[in-house]
This record gives sequence, C-alpha cells and structure tokens, in this order.
Amino acid sequence: MLKKLSVAVAAALLASCAVQTSQHKTADSAGDYQTSASDSPITDKAATAQQVANALLKHNSPLQPDARLAQYDNLWQRIADQMTLTVPDNDDIESQKRFFIRNQKLLKTASENAAPFLYHIVTELERRNMPLELALLPIVESTYNPKAGSFSGVLGIWQFSAGTGRNFGLKQNAWYDGRRDVIESSRAAMDYLQYLYSNVEQDWLSAVAAFNAGEGRVFKAIERNRYRGKATDFWSLNLPKQNTSYIPKLLALAELLKNSEKYAIPMPQLANQPQTKVVQINRGLDLNKAADLLNLSVAELRRLNPGFKSTTVPSASYQLVVPFGSAEDIGQQLAALPKVKVAPVASTGRYKVKSGDSLSKIAAQHKTSVKAIQQANQLSNSQLKIGQQLIIPGFAQSAEAQAVTGSAKKTSTTGAQTYTVKSGDSVWEISQTLKVSTEQLTKWNKLNAKTQLKPGQTLTYYKTSELKSGPDGKSMTYKVKAGDSLASIAQRFKVKVADIVKWNNIKANKYLQPGQELTLYLPS
Repeated sequence: MLKKLSVAVAAALLASCAVQTSQHKTADSAGDYQTSASDSPITDKAATAQQVANALLKHNSPLQPDARLAQYDNLWQRIADQMTLTVPDNDDIESQKRFFIRNQKLLKTASENAAPFLYHIVTELERRNMPLELALLPIVESTYNPKAGSFSGVLGIWQFSAGTGRNFGLKQNAWYDGRRDVIESSRAAMDYLQYLYSNVEQDWLSAVAAFNAGEGRVFKAIERNRYRGKATDFWSLNLPKQNTSYIPKLLALAELLKNSEKYAIPMPQLANQPQTKVVQINRGLDLNKAADLLNLSVAELRRLNPGFKSTTVPSASYQLVVPFGSAEDIGQQLAALPKVKVAPVASTGRYKVKSGDSLSKIAAQHKTSVKAIQQANQLSNSQLKIGQQLIIPGFAQSAEAQAVTGSAKKTSTTGAQTYTVKSGDSVWEISQTLKVSTEQLTKWNKLNAKTQLKPGQTLTYYKTSELKSGPDGKSMTYKVKAGDSLASIAQRFKVKVADIVKWNNIKANKYLQPGQELTLYLPS
C-alpha cells in the first residue's frame, strides 16, 4: 500500500496540474460537516434532483463514525482500504505512476498540508457514501495547498473559479474567500461532485472529469455517444486529451496508495483522529487576540483559516477552525474578546489620496487588503496619484456615491437603460450602484481590464423591466441555448443550481435541451 507514498506524489501532482485546473468549478457555508435529519445522504446510486438540492444545504447532525474505521492508526491507510474505483491497465496511468514514484516528496508535502483538515474530508466522504479516492483530488489539484491559484483565477485546494464557488455557496468578499477555506470549499466540492455524478450516468470518473474540464463538455460527449448508440462510461467518451489527463493522475495515485508495498513506496503517516474543530463566530474578531487566547502564533491560526484575507474577521457569520484540543468552551471565550467593528463588506466609501499615501498604508487604515482595493478600482499596479479618488470596499457609502443613481435614466421599453460616467467612477463602483455585476456591465459595453472610463461616457445596462413578479421575487423565463448547463445558467443569473432544479422540477439524469424554457427567480 502506498507505503508512505510520501505525500510527494501530491506536490508533483500539483506542480504538473494546478495551473491547468478547470475554470468550471462552481457555489454558502456548511458548518462543520454535519447533517440534518431531513437531509439523507446521497448514496452511490443515482442521486435524485431533491437529493442534489439537499446536498447544497448545511448539514446539522453530527457524524457518528463507524467503530471499525476508528480502529485504524493511520488515516491514509483508512483511505486506502476503502478505495473502490477500478484502475485499468492503461499507458497513461502507468506513465503517471512512474512520475509519482520518481517524485515521492510530493505526497509528503501534500500530507503535511492536508494534516489539519484531512480527517474532516474523509469522514464527510464516508458520510455521503462517496468514493474515498476523492480525498486524493486535492493532491492532483493543488497538493492540498489552500493558497494555490492559477492564471485563470481558480483558487484553493479544489481550484474553484469565482463563479462556480458562488454557485455552490462559497462567500467571496473583501475580507474572506471561501475558495481558500478548506472546510467550506470541501463541502462545496462534494456538493458539486454529487450533482455531477447524478447527471453523468452515475460514473464517478465522468463526474471528476466534468469537475475538472467543465460539465458542458462532458455532458455533450455523453449525449453524443448515446445518440450514436455507444457506451457512455468515461473511457468511451471522446474528450480532448488535456481534459482527460486528470483521471490517470488520480487513478495512478490511488493505485500507488492501495499497493504501496508492491511499489516500495512508503505510505504517509497521519493519526486517524481529528486535528481541528470548527467554531461558529457571529461578530467581528481580531485574529491576533484569538491566537493569543488559543496559545498559537498568528501564522498558525491563519494557516488553519486561510479563507480570511487579513487578521480582521468581519462582523458576520463565519467559521473559525481551531486545534481539536482547544477548550470545550472556546466559542464562549472567543465571544468574550473585545469586539472588532467592521463595516458591512457590501458597502463602499471613497478615499482621496494624499501625499505620502501608499496602497498598503490605506489598506491598513481601513482594515482591508491591497488586493481588494486594487480590484475595486481596477488598478493594475500600486502606483497612486495625489488627489486620486479610491473606492474602499467595506466602508459606508458616501452621500456622493449614494446620489449617483440620479444620473441613470430609462431609455427604452425593452429594459435597456443608460448611466453617464462621472469623474472618479470605476466599473466596480458603478456596478454596485446599479446593482448589476461587473461581468455584466463589461459584457454589455464591450469593456476589458484595460478600458479607461471617461467622464460623460454613456454605459448601457439592463435592470428588471424585462422581469415579471414572481412568488419569490422577480421571475423570468430563460430559453436554454446550445452549450448551456445548470451551473453556467446559475452563474449567469447569480442563483443556485439547487434552486433552478427545484423551481423547474428537473429530474436527475435529465439533460437540458436547446429551446427548453426555465423559470428563474432573481434576487431583488
């Protein structure tokens, strides 16, 4: 058995594929991996549409582990002994096995990165009756490095894109990015994989391929084979090689772990017990003070909580990961710490640059990050000019910004409206004022990252005039186009996959068809 598949394999995997990971991973939090009485786990058989919807909800009942599984000393051995996916004789898999055998430090690196969180992931996979091989996916994706990213904008151990992350409940704002929160992103990844599994002929390899390469591409390949009377399992699908190389890496790693003695590879060692636990916090919190309370360095606490972008936790509902041995009343102790006041992250304010200012200084003054300010103002570097107006995410909107809506006027009966750019405006600020996304605004006006807005410039945008009232807010009818998927539609209209499934009574294993009409209820 991957006799100390020294987490080396993991790192190598990361090195070879973290950058090319898919941009298609998609969706709010899930507490500490628990399940409600009404939320029965999805089995390894066909998942129903209701089960897919339930999978996106928080789990509220504690897991009662199998006593047999608790007898393992090594968590990696527990994983290896439960792996069930068939590993065929395949040249690509053999090539990947040789790669990992040559680069054994990778698995060691991955095991060290995974140590605080792996027990949570394994027990949740077991609870959901999902293949334990999926615990190896973050090795392939990122070597279990929550800070891993790529040029395409994917982040975290599961390499979620921003849109897919939001679709599966991962918060992203100026203070926090759920894609880097290991516990939360793992919940979202399992939700997404279960959704994919229920739509790809109950083939876990096809589900993993869709997770990496994009569901639309895999769904189309299955439909094409079905139309031609061909088999629809993963190995029978006609997919581009760059989208299928991911599977041999995963299966090679699984084979080495299951048969480490055969391949003379040491299996990584990790105690078969939780290393951390999750505490719910509902207030502003200074991580420096929390670290002192927990007898940890700030760096150690932030390693457990990589989703937070700074040492300030906003005054909203978040999870804090702490060592498992922390006091039973640690939640109450944290609640007794001095409260940190943080303005709502959805609001913004303006700051006028003065002599001697820098982005880092301004970010520190306003308890935000340099990156958040750069994103809000579309800054490609850190250069500032005296008198320059900056949008500061996370602080009360100024009267000037609030009054900006007065310049918007309706120009047609089709829903198209215009906005006149004012001095100091940015795409991000305008999108917040008009209650549309920056992606929509740039698409409607054919803008790009290098476009400079000019005072007096007219921008077109679309509000709710095309919508009709519905029981849950504004509703609309959307006609499915070729290439659409539930995830891409959810991302476009900023709703959840589970809601689309529920609103339209979509059955498991039913594919969207071009021309099909879907009812969507949009946020007001």
